[in-house]
Amino acid sequence: MSFAVGLAAIGAIAASTWVYVATQRDIVRMSTDIAQIRLSLELFGRQQPGGGAPAPSLDQRLLDLSNRLAILEDSWRNQPAAALPAIGTGATSAGPTSDCMPAGTRFLVASGDEYPICGTTGIIAVTSVNPGYVVFQDGTTIANGGNAGLKGTACTLAVVSSSADGMDGYAELRVSC
Repeated sequence: MSFAVGLAAIGAIAASTWVYVATQRDIVRMSTDIAQIRLSLELFGRQQPGGGAPAPSLDQRLLDLSNRLAILEDSWRNQPAAALPAIGTGATSAGPTSDCMPAGTRFLVASGDEYPICGTTGIIAVTSVNPGYVVFQDGTTIANGGNAGLKGTACTLAVVSSSADGMDGYAELRVSC
C-alpha cells in the first residue's frame, strides 16, 4: 500500500513539473509576441504623419477650419475688385473661355467632375475618388501626396487628399504650372 502511495506521489510531482514547465514556456512565448507587437506599433506610429501624436478632436478640427475660412474671407474682402477675374471667362486668352480652375489653387473634386485649367489647354477629368487615391479619365492614378504631369501641358497635378477626414467621395487637388 505504501508503495502505491509513493508511486502516486511521484506521478503527481512529475505531472505538476510538466505543467509548470509548459506554462513557463507559454509565458515566454506570449511575452515575446507582446514585445514584438509593441515594437511594431511604435515603428508604425513613427511612420505616420505627426509622429504618433494623438489626432486633434473633431471640435478642434472644426475650430481650425472655421479660423482658416475666416482668414480667407477677410483676405478676399480686402482684395481690390479689379484683381478678381470675371466669372465665366478664362484667366488669359490662351485658355478656355468657360469657368476654369486657376493654377496654384486647391480645389475639391468628385467622381465625374471636369475642370479646364486657366491659361492652358489642359482639362482635369476625374473618373473616381477612392480612399487614398484618385483615378482620372486618361487612366492616370495618383495616390495621396503624389503628383503627375497633366498631359498636353507644362502643369503638374497633385492629390493633396482623397476621401479623408469624413469627406468620402471628394478629393482635394492642386495644379501647378
